[in-house]
Amino acid sequence: MGSDNYAKPFSILVLDDEEAILASIKSLFRKFPYRLRFFTSMNAALQQLKVEEADIVISDLRMNDRYGLEFMKEAAKISPSARRILMSGYEDKSIVLLALSNGLINHFVYKPWEDSEFTQLISKCVESKARSSLWDHKGILHEFGDVPSPPRFQERLNQMLGSMNAPLSKIVEEIEINPALVAKLLRIANSVHLGIRKRVTSIRDAVLFIGLEYVASVVTALEAFHSYSSRVAERYAGLVEEMSIAAVRRAMIAKEIALRSQEIENKYAAYVSSLLQDIGLFARICLKPEMYDVFLKTIDLLNMTAGEAESKVFADVTHERVGAAILDNWNFPSEIVDTVRAHHSQTAETAYVRIIQLAMLLDGTTEGYSYDESLVEIVPEWRHKLGLRENNAIMNTGE
Repeated sequence: MGSDNYAKPFSILVLDDEEAILASIKSLFRKFPYRLRFFTSMNAALQQLKVEEADIVISDLRMNDRYGLEFMKEAAKISPSARRILMSGYEDKSIVLLALSNGLINHFVYKPWEDSEFTQLISKCVESKARSSLWDHKGILHEFGDVPSPPRFQERLNQMLGSMNAPLSKIVEEIEINPALVAKLLRIANSVHLGIRKRVTSIRDAVLFIGLEYVASVVTALEAFHSYSSRVAERYAGLVEEMSIAAVRRAMIAKEIALRSQEIENKYAAYVSSLLQDIGLFARICLKPEMYDVFLKTIDLLNMTAGEAESKVFADVTHERVGAAILDNWNFPSEIVDTVRAHHSQTAETAYVRIIQLAMLLDGTTEGYSYDESLVEIVPEWRHKLGLRENNAIMNTGE
């Protein structure tokens, strides 16, 4: 499959230090209308990207002491809109999860791959890239002026979380350096009661409760929220603080649904999509408070729902589109960007959207916006599965 939205062939750059792998990929895509460039040298591949940006960048993970990730970091700077795919023949779960959650890569391919799955993945990337080109993300963000840079999680903690041998005590020490972060993590851990018998009072217990593999994305999200809330008008300070806590609470519910779902492989994407689905609202409240005032007055004066008022005040630049533009600008994986863009669609066409809409319904945070009403039928079933009280906190079923 190619893309009708591009005047020139879709370009793919492949880096691998094994000539046999490059030959296999070349043979696999010989009948596809893509322009492929193959390299065994990272420096040569980066030089090519500087001359001509690629639409898709593919790299092996383990090449000369793992410089696949180093290459992806540099490639993201040169071709930020490219879809990035990492390949490996090893079990590198922690490294891959971290790279996916931080938006450094969009997809992972395990060697040896299934040809049909690999070609379908590339077609999916082509279609996603073509769709995103239609949304004019730069134009959407232009009205917000100086949009904050992507959140940068503490590098030392990132490295620890990426190591299978990192002692829990060291991770806890790193988090405890930031008192504000400590307070928020404890508040989050106590806002969703998932099989815990007592109040969480230590960072160690909070980290174990949230899950080591999820801590990095929680902190990244909190940093993202803070990058906006640090500019918020005083009248909305309390609102954005509550929204940041609610986002993590809702994401914890989405996480539990995703873990039980047979429809998706990337459970992480559903969780992070739910975590960051309202980043567009954060931007609007914090960077355009006067327009948010108008939005709230419209709801009251015209007796509209939030969704109706948003359409009247902001036309088609909804907070879903703003959020998708921000995450795309921050190089988040395409499935997360697409899910955030569609999280208030009346027909949940993907498993990711269904999961985060179901999490909203279970948490009671649909807030006057549209969703797939067919999901209402399965809310009681999922409330029972997750042990949810009527106030939407996850119950302790161990008592």
